[in-house]
Amino acid sequence: MNAACTQQTRKISLSVPVVFVPSFLGSVLVDDSDKEVYVTASIGLALDTPNIKLPITWNCRDGKLPTQEKDDIRPKSPLKSVKFEFCGCTSIPILHQYSTFCNHFEQYDNFHSFGYDWRRDLNETTDLLLDYLERIKVRYGVAAQVISHSMGCLIAVAAYNTEPSLFHSTLFCGGMFAGGFGFYPTNTEGMMVGLNKKYLGPDVVHTFPSMYAAASPMGVGKDPILRNCEGRQLWQFADLRDMQKNVDIDMWKYDDWKKFRIGPFFSGEISPAMEEHVKTCLRLGYEFQLKMRNLEVKDNGYVEKGVKYIDLCPPVAVLVGDQYLKPDSFLWDTEESKIVEWTPALIKKLNPSHFAKTDGTVSYISASQPPIPNGVKVKEYLARNNGPGLGTHRDIMNDIETVELILNELKETLCVRL
Repeated sequence: MNAACTQQTRKISLSVPVVFVPSFLGSVLVDDSDKEVYVTASIGLALDTPNIKLPITWNCRDGKLPTQEKDDIRPKSPLKSVKFEFCGCTSIPILHQYSTFCNHFEQYDNFHSFGYDWRRDLNETTDLLLDYLERIKVRYGVAAQVISHSMGCLIAVAAYNTEPSLFHSTLFCGGMFAGGFGFYPTNTEGMMVGLNKKYLGPDVVHTFPSMYAAASPMGVGKDPILRNCEGRQLWQFADLRDMQKNVDIDMWKYDDWKKFRIGPFFSGEISPAMEEHVKTCLRLGYEFQLKMRNLEVKDNGYVEKGVKYIDLCPPVAVLVGDQYLKPDSFLWDTEESKIVEWTPALIKKLNPSHFAKTDGTVSYISASQPPIPNGVKVKEYLARNNGPGLGTHRDIMNDIETVELILNELKETLCVRL
């Protein structure tokens, strides 16, 4: 069993096994020689740039979703930290991801982590998680409590909606459930890793199906999750030069990707192979969103899949942050055909009327509303380490005392039901 965050000496057992599902960029990746290709200090300093592009060839089988060809890279453990080795005798941490969380839970011998390849199709990853949870249940004779973070929450809730019997209970931390435009900026412009511009450059990220899978599938401006308490729609694209005008972009229409130069189209014409890759990724991303939201399409509309016994659905909790205010719209430059990041100067100049609470990255409205079956209650907890000078989205997992409290209360909830 590929259990990460392991150590040789363990003395304590939890009453229920715990499985952790990390975020996008939250799992270490290694090649076939077991060399780390994500992520090292050398990569962040641009001294090393491993090629982590995925093949853009797909296998199609009748009645099955397409599957992407594999490379020689595989996931390992959650990313705890990145350290710079100095003179071979001293190491200086330059990034802490899950070190606090994992170091705490490593004391338990029935704590496991689901390390996954965050580049690949989320349908595929959901199936792997379901298989992993099945093996955990067989091993311990009881389903696991599942903790997930950020994009890991999307995978976990898709698994929960598919096979709830594999969950004792579940805690979603900073879940980006209302996708909005998804990973558009990363998929279009790439992402700096420290000083390294090429490692996750646009040409690399275009090959990752996961980057096409996070937008909302509910139609332009119609996602019910993305509404405030007055019912006003949030997170629309507003025209940079006319804030009263919305720019309607359907993140699931291939033609809109071409029209608005999204993803690979930002640089101009693309190869026929890349065109087919984009179409396949959009199809798979849409299928994943339906799975994640427990929906099916009927009569040109969305219908929630039925759940026979709501009272038997595993207990659900969310850990959210709400201490950062951001404008509740996105800026779109129609002349340049790209998103424009809000800056303090732009906020002062454009004076937006409405702001939304966020944890620094994910909106409170998104993280507090996991798309689980209607009738299943969600218990909400606020992260104590969220806010200026305290922490952002990444740091929510460091609130160990609150996480432990939630796990115990979830167990108590299930005991009361029984």
